[in-house]
Amino acid sequence: MSMLRITALALLALLAGGIVWKSLPARTTPVAGPDPIAELISAEISGTTQWLLIRGADRTAPILLWLHGGPGSAQMPIHGVTAALERDFVVVHWDQSGAGKSNPPGFDPATMTLDRFLSDARVVTALLRERLGDQPLIVLGHSWGTMLGARLVARWPGEYAGYIGVGQQVDTLRGAALALDWLEEVAPTSDLAGLDPQSFRDHDLYVRLMQEVEAHGGGMNVSLAALLPRALAAPEYRLVDYWRWLDGANRGSGPMWAEYRTRDLIAELPVMPVPMLLISGTRDWNTPVPLVRAWFAAVEAPQGKRMAPFDGSGHAPFLTETDRFVETVRGFAAGIAAVTIE
Repeated sequence: MSMLRITALALLALLAGGIVWKSLPARTTPVAGPDPIAELISAEISGTTQWLLIRGADRTAPILLWLHGGPGSAQMPIHGVTAALERDFVVVHWDQSGAGKSNPPGFDPATMTLDRFLSDARVVTALLRERLGDQPLIVLGHSWGTMLGARLVARWPGEYAGYIGVGQQVDTLRGAALALDWLEEVAPTSDLAGLDPQSFRDHDLYVRLMQEVEAHGGGMNVSLAALLPRALAAPEYRLVDYWRWLDGANRGSGPMWAEYRTRDLIAELPVMPVPMLLISGTRDWNTPVPLVRAWFAAVEAPQGKRMAPFDGSGHAPFLTETDRFVETVRGFAAGIAAVTIE
């Protein structure tokens, strides 16, 4: 038998094995620790089945509720990138309504409103309290998750010990104007150069702008090819879940764009009543750092605020400077714990 034929048969066997493996029931691997928890659970929230991944070495440790971006870009299939956080926290990844495992056939995009997501997040909070206990709960939002998370903790501060914004969303159209200025510098021949920033009130045009920003190094700065092997290896996702993930990610903010584009964090949230940490990649023009700095300077934070620029990162510092990201989050939580003990 020729080497080419052997290679082809080996690849076919590998593919068949992968299909069989990804067809098995979804599950999560054990976590080592003194009192570990590793659960993949579903819950009925707002009349839909939504999924949560709960992992930590000690179930009594502070809870870190990770609110993913998008909306629709669930973080669960690449949760392993920041698995080091599980040593210090019970890390919760929630596939929000319309995202990943929580994106069922026939999903109604009309249900995508900020108030609905806030209501769902409160149900998730209550579920975690019932399942885990009353330890400190820190909300970590990324991108769209910061639009949700900042308002969540500000509206119900008694339920949360702290807030971490990663790639903080402040004002979509002002952010688009800054991104356009940057794009005109780095790619003056772009078809978008010279457009009126108000043009990006059109969602399709805004998506094109973000695609151009990504292509020229102002976005995530992590290729899909680099993340795909880790995502495909996630035992929490079956084959059908990847299709659901793509469907939700492609839908994005489109169904709620009229609301999304009008939100202004500087006007809406002048006070952050819990300790706050903002982590921003200085190369990020998806949620431009100058705008994040403007909100950071304006917001009153009686319990303390800190901003951590990541010079080697764009819109996803947890993917590009993972070790520093983990240590920064740990340090923030340690500060909260010290204040609580006092």
